[in-house]
Order: sequence, then structure tokens, then C-alpha cells
Amino acid sequence: MGKVGRNDPCPCGSGKKYKHCCEKKQDVVFLNEVITQEAIQLQQELFQYALTNYEEVLGDFIAQRIRHLPVVDDEWQETFMLYVTQWTIFCAPLLNGRTIAEHYMQTRGSKIKRASVRSLLRSWTNEVPSFARVMERESSDLIVVEDIFTGERKRVTLQMDDTEIEVGNLIVGFLVSLGSTYTFFLSVLELEKRKAEMVTNVLQTKYKEANQPVREFLASSFPELLHECVEPLLPDEVEVEDLQWDHPIHQHTAHLLKENMDRLHEQRPLTNIALILWCTYCRLVNPAIKKPELYAAALHYLTVVTFFPDKVATQKEIAEHYGVSSSSLSAKYREMEEILADFMQQMYEKMEELDLDDFDWDDEDEWDDEFGSFSPFQHSRIEMERELRKIDRIMQEKEFSSIEEANQYIQSALNSGETPTVPLSPKDEAQELLYQAFEEMSRKKRMELARQALKLYPNSPDAYNILGDEAATLEAAADYYKKGMEAGEKDLGKRFFRENKGHFWGIVETRPYMRAKANYAQTLWQLGEKEKAVEQYEQLLQLNPNDNQGIRYLLLPAYIELGKYDQAEELIDQYDEPTALMTYNRLLVSYLKYGLHEELEDLLDEAMIANPYVIDYLLKKKRLPKEDPLFFGFGDETEAAMYAKEHFHLWQQERELLDWLRTMARSLYKK
Repeated sequence: MGKVGRNDPCPCGSGKKYKHCCEKKQDVVFLNEVITQEAIQLQQELFQYALTNYEEVLGDFIAQRIRHLPVVDDEWQETFMLYVTQWTIFCAPLLNGRTIAEHYMQTRGSKIKRASVRSLLRSWTNEVPSFARVMERESSDLIVVEDIFTGERKRVTLQMDDTEIEVGNLIVGFLVSLGSTYTFFLSVLELEKRKAEMVTNVLQTKYKEANQPVREFLASSFPELLHECVEPLLPDEVEVEDLQWDHPIHQHTAHLLKENMDRLHEQRPLTNIALILWCTYCRLVNPAIKKPELYAAALHYLTVVTFFPDKVATQKEIAEHYGVSSSSLSAKYREMEEILADFMQQMYEKMEELDLDDFDWDDEDEWDDEFGSFSPFQHSRIEMERELRKIDRIMQEKEFSSIEEANQYIQSALNSGETPTVPLSPKDEAQELLYQAFEEMSRKKRMELARQALKLYPNSPDAYNILGDEAATLEAAADYYKKGMEAGEKDLGKRFFRENKGHFWGIVETRPYMRAKANYAQTLWQLGEKEKAVEQYEQLLQLNPNDNQGIRYLLLPAYIELGKYDQAEELIDQYDEPTALMTYNRLLVSYLKYGLHEELEDLLDEAMIANPYVIDYLLKKKRLPKEDPLFFGFGDETEAAMYAKEHFHLWQQERELLDWLRTMARSLYKK
């Protein structure tokens, strides 16, 4: 950079002349260096903002989004979740159609003093994940990479921890601009050459098969692509003849199962898992088979619903495909589920290690009885809560002079990959058992773990939550949830409630109690004790106005159904969201209070802007779906269907309003 004149703009970016700024300090900091440091700091702030404010939203979305993927090996779990979380922050429109990164830019961007740094942040919100090969090294902290899909080359500034990256390796992460170069957001995943070649071929094949623009492909398919990087696949093919069968009828049923699964799903891993499960079932039970179609159908349904729930077909559809009755399939499926529960837990941990060609199914020592917890929805909000609880214990154990020191300590521990351990109290030991129980597949073992937790620490609300979930009747469930609520009140104490009212849920140790209270409220509603349910909902919102549990979405229709229109209006004003639920209910409540009036047209306009698809469902122009979608997006048809399904009965009681809505809809459609 040339010499800076005294009347030139100062290179630090302050906007002042050099003579009035850094000349006096005798310490010129050049703009690109300043921007780089501020941009790197901004990465940390954005990530912390996302975790602090949207932990629940992130956890729920990620759990649903990756549920169809085989469980990642322990060695790669934290890495996998780190990059999936980054992808969710940048690519998932979770907040009224905006990503968390976009929301951060819109709400915090104005607080960034330097315009050039604001501009960089704005560019980050458009980024998608990168998979790139390292082509050359220009200096110790500067490399050139080439995108494996587009061939585009970029110069990348490495952060201190990444300077050992080797030429020829594949690197994965989010490349964000620093102006003249790029850098990886927070960190980068590096795959050595041999694995890089194999993974690159797989990813490029998937890209060609997807037939999508590259940015759209990366933004929508990143979890699956990342999974290819961190986990080996199951064997390409499991042949029926390679497995050991004691009776020809068992082998015949395996062929029947394989033929139908290949035809319906065309997913080799799915078929492989089904054959392994069927072989295990035969070894455990040695079934006397009269109708192979029934056993194949039941095992087929068990495999799909357990391991790949996003591909699930209904029992009726699978029953019809095999030519058996739904009731027979259901009974046999439940029997198989109970018998294979232990093995399926083990399979989640070991299925990546299976060598099916050499495996001896009669070797009892191959599987150990001491297995970990079943986690098809691993890294769910429960897993995130578990990690927060660990951090909370560390914070209580250590003495820090400031929040900055505490944050630095935690960040250092996370970066090292080694979370410090502290002794567990009986309460913490009990809660660890309960976290295991939440991820346990076997009903029997869930209940055993809950009872063990109560022996360790009687005031464990989550133990009662689990027992309530497994209760045979609503009355029994309500009793358990009430006991869980009372246990939480005893555990936390009256003083805690007084001092922390308004901050519950944010304080991690309150969550088991909040779950019990929410469960109790919902069960009361189902039992017809609606006023009592509403009272519980109101107390939940007083304890946690941020409403991480989504109680407002239950309380609002409850108010409307019970004729509490003033309270409904206040709730809508409190949580003024441009969603279908809030805007259409504002319209409905306004009519219920005042009848037909001029302002309804404005309210309808607002509702239509929030979601234009709701009206067709309310006017019965479209049928309501039988099942709720796994995901929904604000403003799209899935949100409309969910709103209509939950509120249909409230609207159908108001014939005058529906007639008005029909008339308004005609005029809107003409426009």
C-alpha cells in the first residue's frame, strides 16, 4: 500500500482524515487488517446469537431434518452437528421466511459501525456450503481452492487453527467474504487425499442426479452431502444367500421381503437393514410361518418406520401391497418391535461396522448387552439441553471474574473437543438417566430408567413425564404429569419461583418442570377440564414470556373456543407475528367481538399477506390432509393446512363470517 497523505481518508476506515486520526497515534492500522479482525469476531457473535436466541428452533428443525440419516459414529457426532448447525443458520428460512443469518443482519446490522463490515455481513447471508479441493498454497495462511462442482477458484485466508491444511485435500464449510479473499466461517472440515477422491466422486454423482442449479443443490442437500463425508456407507448389497437360514421358508420370506422393498423404495441401505433384522428375528424366534406375506409385510413396515421415517407408508398401503389385512400386519409388527427392540438399539451403534460377508449370526459374543441409548433423533433438543446442563455445571463449579472470562473458558473447551467434567450430584445423575430414557426405544426400558431416576432423586419431573407418556389412560397420564409438576415445585422452591419468574426455560434446570406443566395442561384439555388447562397455559407464559414451548399456539384457540375474546386479543397483541395463526385468528376474534365491520377487510388483507392459502381450506375448496407435514414454512401451503386443521371447527360455527369470506375471496380472485 502506498504512502498515506495527511489529507487522505484514514486507512482505518473511520471516515476521518488521516491527520485527524491515526497520524496522531503513530500507529496506522490498514483497513483490510481491521476488516479481517472485525469480520472474524463477527463470526463468533453471529454463531452465539443463533445458539442463545434460537436454540429450541434449531434443535427441533435439525432433529426433523436429519432423522432419515443413519446415526453418525461417535467420533464424528460433534463435527457433523457443528456444520449442520452452521448450514441451518445460513440456509433454513426458520423465521418468517428468513434465515437466522438474515434476521441477525436486519436486527443487529445497524449496530456495526463500519459500513464495509456491514457490507460483508450482508454478503454472508447469501452464502451456501462449499466443497472445494486445495489447489495451491500461496503463503502460510493463504491457499487457493477450487469448487468441486463449478470449478471456480477462490483465495482463502486461513485462521490460526487451519494453517496445516494440505494441498490435494478436500475441505468443507462455509466460505464467507473478507473483501479481497475469503475465509471459512468459524472452522473448516478437512478430508485427506484418499478419502477426498472417493467422496468427491460420490458428491459429483449426486449433483448430476439432482439436476438442480448448484446453489440450490448445496442449500437443500447439505446434511446428506456432509453425511457422505463423515460416515462410511453400509455394504453396497446384502444378498439373501449370504445370510444363515435354518429353514427354507425363512429364506423364501427374505426373498419376498427384498423383492418388494427394492420395488417400492429402491434404497439399498433400507433393504440391507430389513434383511439383517429379518435374519435376527428368525434366529431369536424361529417362527413357524404359514403366510410369508404377513411376516414380510410386518418386517417391511417396522424397518421403514424405525430407520427411515421420512419414507414411511401407512400400514394400510403396505398391507394392501402384500395382500394381507391391516389388523394382522399391525399385530405382527408390534410383536416384532418388542422382540427386536434390543437389537435395533445395538444396530444403530454397529450397523456401520458390520462385515456381512464374514458375520456369524450365531456368535452370541458379537453383541454385548451393555449398549448405549437408542437415538434415531440424536442431537435433538434433548441432546442440546444435555450439553447446556453440562456447561451449567461447569459454570457453577468454576469461579470466573467476568462473563468474558467464562465465555472464553467455555469456547476454549469447545474448540479443544474436550468438555471438562465435574462430579454429578444425585439430581444430575437422575437427570442423566432420564436423558437416556428419552432416547431409549424400548418402552419397558424407558420406564425402568424413569423409576431408577426416582430412586436416586425423588423430585425428578422428567421421570413423571416419561411415566405419563407411557400411561394407559389419560387420567393416569394426568396424575403422573401433576406429580411431575409438584416434584419440580419442591425441587426448585418458592424463592426460586419468585426470583426467576419470567426467565424460566432459559434457565436449563427449569425445563423438566416446564415440560411436566405443559403435559399436564394438554392432558387436562383432552379430559375436558378446559378452564384448568387454560390456567396452566397462562402460568406457563408468565414463567416464560419468550414461550420457547409454543404455549401461545395452544392458548389462543383455547381462548377462542371458550369465548374469552378479550384475552385472545391481548395474546395476539403480545405475540404480534405475521403468521397464519395470529393473523387469521385476529380476524376471527374481531368478528366474534364486533360482528361484520369495515376493519375486517384490512384484517383479511393482512392475513392474506401472511398466508394466501388458508382461505381455500376454510371454504372447503381444498381437502384437509390426513396427516400433518413433517415440516412447514411460514407463508406456504403446509402452514395453511396446519392452521385450517387445528381451527376448522371454530370457523365452521360462524356461517355469516364464512359467507362474507366467500364473497371477499371472489372479489380478490377477480383482481
